[in-house]
Amino acid sequence: MTKPDTNGIHFGPYWFTPGLAPINIATALYAAFSTLGVITFMSFIQPYLLTEVLQIPESEQGSLSGRLGVYQEVIVILLTGFVGATADRRGIRIVYAVGFLTMGIGYLIYPLADAVWQLYLFRTFFAIGAAIIPVMLSTCVVEYIQDVSRGKWVGTSSIFNGLGVMFMSLVLAKTPQFYFDMGSDPISAGRFAFWTAMSLCFISAAIVYFGLKNISGTKVDHSHENILKSVKEGILEARNNSKIALAFGAAFIGRGDLVVVGTFFSLWIKQVGLERGMTSAEGLAYAGFLFGAVIQLSALCWAFFMGMIADRVNRVLALCIGLTIAAIGYGGMGQVADPFDLKQIIPWCIILGMGETSVIVAGGALLGQEMPLGRRSAVVGAFTLAGGIGIMVANFAGGEVFDAIAKTAPFTMMAIVNIIVMLIAFAMWYFDPKRSFKPGKATEEAAATSDS
Repeated sequence: MTKPDTNGIHFGPYWFTPGLAPINIATALYAAFSTLGVITFMSFIQPYLLTEVLQIPESEQGSLSGRLGVYQEVIVILLTGFVGATADRRGIRIVYAVGFLTMGIGYLIYPLADAVWQLYLFRTFFAIGAAIIPVMLSTCVVEYIQDVSRGKWVGTSSIFNGLGVMFMSLVLAKTPQFYFDMGSDPISAGRFAFWTAMSLCFISAAIVYFGLKNISGTKVDHSHENILKSVKEGILEARNNSKIALAFGAAFIGRGDLVVVGTFFSLWIKQVGLERGMTSAEGLAYAGFLFGAVIQLSALCWAFFMGMIADRVNRVLALCIGLTIAAIGYGGMGQVADPFDLKQIIPWCIILGMGETSVIVAGGALLGQEMPLGRRSAVVGAFTLAGGIGIMVANFAGGEVFDAIAKTAPFTMMAIVNIIVMLIAFAMWYFDPKRSFKPGKATEEAAATSDS
């Protein structure tokens, strides 16, 4: 294993990058907590907006949700690589803060839409923020830790991701019902819920700006910089290193999985709840309970163990394990007939949560191990770009099968995709003559290649 640089802070099993202070590390964990939560809340609460504000027929909500997601990811894909390359030059602090501010503006205006075309227009602001903050989070996770502790740190960051999503699903998801109980009408209750998320975005912008520290980012005159060249470098690394390409595949799957859970899980339960006489707010609250207290709690509890696995076995094999768990979880969820039967749905929620975080942790650890020094943010940008493509495909295809086949069809679809990538990863591991190498050895080789 790689020996740690003792100039960095050592806390428990973690060796952090030299130059960081405790406040920087604490802010990085807060960023992990807030980033995924504010991103997923939009997809989670959108069914409420479609029903109570715009009164979209249920038979059209799946495809509309998917197309809105595709539109968002087109913007994300166009911007993501530039975000990573810009962070290499400007540093993560200012870029991260701008991302949160822009997303907050999206939350401010989105619930004011009174027509479908306005949803697309207002979604643009949210999409810009959604293109920025995941790249900054990934860059922060990669740069703040030494490789000897990388798997554990990715797992710990995923735990804080899970805590943030739990906060979203157990607290923010109940805000429409809270404001309704306080005397607001259904439309105003929904708007107040969006504006609560807006406030969290603005607060997070201030925290990351003042609390983070730039590591590889440097301030330069960029008036003549070729940012597109840096983006191309990140993509070319995948062509030169099949393991980086596999990590990109994991991003494609992992982000697609999150879309299916974040968008179609709440939409499915909300529609079934309405059929049973529940309000949209009550259905959203129940979906939030399952999503937060079961799926995300399972993901949170399992993330650190998956990080330990990623530090002890070949990281391609670790990814195979994660993809297998995810395929089982999504396949089982696709067979659930009654989401209000707790005995039927909770076991699959648990396995699904474990699989969801396993792919993210293993993919992140593999990427951190393989990418070369000096082009980290560019590679992370391409990594997030792959995730954006996964979100776009899952949004569009999931929305179509949701309306045309069954409300659980998006889960079955993702189970099949996880199996395909797992088979590819297993073949790469099985036919690799160096498959017995420990994670640290691969990192040493990558560093040596970069230095040469």
